[in-house]
Order: sequence, then structure tokens, then C-alpha cells
Amino acid sequence: MKPCNVKNSHWLKYNMLFLAEHFLGEKNYNKLLGRTEAKLYADIDKYIKENPIEDDFQILERKKEEWEGKLDHPHFPIVYRGAANDWACTSKWNFEYFSNKYGNEDVTLINNAGLVKDTDQAYDVVKLRDYITNLKAGSKKYLKFSRIVDEKSTLREDFDYEWLKKFRVPFAQNDLFYFFMGGKNTMTPIHDGFATTVFVQIEGTKKWIFYPTNHRLFIGARPRRYNYFYSEANPYNLNDSKFPLLKHAKPHEVTLHAGDVLYFPSFVWHQVENVTDTIGVAYKFAALPSGFTSSKMLATCFLLATKPWLIETMMPWRGDTYKYKK
Repeated sequence: MKPCNVKNSHWLKYNMLFLAEHFLGEKNYNKLLGRTEAKLYADIDKYIKENPIEDDFQILERKKEEWEGKLDHPHFPIVYRGAANDWACTSKWNFEYFSNKYGNEDVTLINNAGLVKDTDQAYDVVKLRDYITNLKAGSKKYLKFSRIVDEKSTLREDFDYEWLKKFRVPFAQNDLFYFFMGGKNTMTPIHDGFATTVFVQIEGTKKWIFYPTNHRLFIGARPRRYNYFYSEANPYNLNDSKFPLLKHAKPHEVTLHAGDVLYFPSFVWHQVENVTDTIGVAYKFAALPSGFTSSKMLATCFLLATKPWLIETMMPWRGDTYKYKK
């Protein structure tokens, strides 16, 4: 689905270039088609300035009486305020709890391309207790996509798993819990992935900035053959010459507090910022029909990914989407 303020011909040409870059690689693409892209972007910029159209994306909020109906949406994020207030994870879990009970567990700090702001961040394995000590001392290293919840059945039992499973769609592949723990002012830059996500905010406050799937044009996302996608654009710097169309993107913000639950579908772009020290868990699953409903182009590029190859993550799909380093 194209952005509503872009001509059909522009969108078609952009997608042809996007697919060409996937196969050519960024260096060859820039050499062969860089000027073509620059001209297209200039034409799109001019057209949008002359033909502004209202934003057609939104973040939904569901009232408590709606928590048992249809829980998902094919294109929009949904917030369920306080849905996890009565779950054991929100009453038991805090930094002291993990330091005391799971402090000797090894956790991996990743530095995957596009998923950390500081590209020099160490890819390291540390004890969870040491990580928490450093976090409280002001460390900006962000523990993300940890599998500790999947590995510890006692932690999984602290969720209302039956309610979470209601988000699953036909043909969904497995389901996994990813653990996140980060200090104040840590963040994950703009990215998206194939999996559908239900995020449970357990401790602290987290700010999310969402862009619709088709705004990959505006945020300057590139097809780098990973099995996830990211942009190096900064939502707070609309005058960056490297992203000439960023000013036309429409960011939507939402803040989560402890006990809130956030759903969002495949390939919805998001930047995540920890307003305070935070703990959260993402419940994820993947389904081909949902991916293609969200974005045929990104789903196709996901299937054609080589970093790693699809067979490494989908047969069986284990959710190791974020384990390929730059």
C-alpha cells in the first residue's frame, strides 16, 4: 500500500529501485542508480509540497471492555492501558528481583547493525547482576532481545499467556518472549521486523515513535539483506540532507507505563526510548499472511534475506531475527 500523498508512478518506480538495491547491494546500486533515485526523490518532494494530504495512520487505544474482542489490527498499533496490572510480572519483577534471583545468568549485549545508536557498543556476554549494577551506575548499554524468559519457565508463568495467545493469527509460527532491560535515556533507533509484537511494560516508562510501514520511503530505509530493516534517520532532525523526504514522514508517539500492553503488526516502523530505567517483555510470533498484508515488498525482501538466510530463522522459526552482526 503506497503512502496516500505519493503518485502511483512514483511509488512504482521507488519500489523497483528498492528491489534493485536488494540484489545489487548498496555500493553497486549507488554507482548505477544513485542519480535516478535522487531525481525521483526530488520529484516526490515537489509533488507532496503541492499536494498535501491528511495523515491516515493512528495509534488505537482499547478500553477494558474491548480486551476480549478482536485484539489485533492489520496496520495500526493498539494500546491496552493497565492490561497487565494484575499479572505476576508487574507485581514481582524489578531490578532487585532479577539481581537476586537471576544475577548469575549470562545475558548477551548485542550490537547488531541499526539496533544500537552507538555502533561501537560491545557485543558481550555478562552476568545479569553485573549488567544491573552498571545500569544503575549510568551505563548506556541496553539489554534487548534476551531469551531469558523463554529459558526460564518460572518467568513465563508470570504472564497471562492465555490472553496473549488471543493475539495470534492463523498460520502463526511459534511464539517467543524477548526480554528488555535498559537505563534512562537508552534507545533503539528506527527499525521494524517480520514478527508481530505484543509488548508488556513491566517497570518504568518507555516512549515509542511509530511510522506506518509505507513510510520507508520517507525515513530512508535501505534493503540491506538482513531479516529485519532499519533506518539511520533521526526523528528529531528533519533537515538531515541524507534523508531529504524525512520532513514528509508522520511520526506518532505513545508512552507506556508499568502495566500497559502495546500491540503492533509486522513491519511497522518504531523507535523506542527509555524515559526511565525500564523492564519490558515482547511476546512475538510470525505469520506469512500477516507479513504480506503489512508490506508485500518488505515481506519479499525478508524471504530473500541472506544475513542470515531464511532457513536459519524459519526452519523451524526460532525467532533469532536479531542475531546477525554488522
